[in-house]
Amino acid sequence: MRRIGWLVVLLALAGVGFAQRKAGAKPNLTGEWKVNVAASDFGDVPPPARQSEVVTQAGDEFAIAITIEREEMKQSYTLRFQAGGAEMPLAKGSFPEDAPFQILGVKGVWQGAVLVVTERVSFQGAEGTVTASYSLSTDGKVLRKTTHVAMDAGGFDTKTVYDKQ
Repeated sequence: MRRIGWLVVLLALAGVGFAQRKAGAKPNLTGEWKVNVAASDFGDVPPPARQSEVVTQAGDEFAIAITIEREEMKQSYTLRFQAGGAEMPLAKGSFPEDAPFQILGVKGVWQGAVLVVTERVSFQGAEGTVTASYSLSTDGKVLRKTTHVAMDAGGFDTKTVYDKQ
């Protein structure tokens, strides 16, 4: 009877260890993701008419193609980086030279199962950061992105929910 008790304890501990490894595992974020405006919280920022992110992930190598459409403009650019690597400059021509908002560099890092992407940005000549944390739902159908924008003039937060297409 004691052997069965110890066996149950060992199996339970092994299960806990597996669950902890699984919880800290790096998810595959690859896919086409479209914004769910109703489930998102843009705070004081007007919601986009359309927004999508196409994530291509190969291990720790990422390309995130972002398209945002608003009444006054449409913007498309791609963030390329290696999670855990050095900051990568954005490709030349990603933004017009005279654009008031530009991304200067991007880097990413895994924090457990969350991918944290930090963009060094310029808005009307002032530099700041945009930090986005990407997390995937357990069923892999919903991508959540919490974003913190920090500029000299102040900051704000948004929560964007994307549905997998």
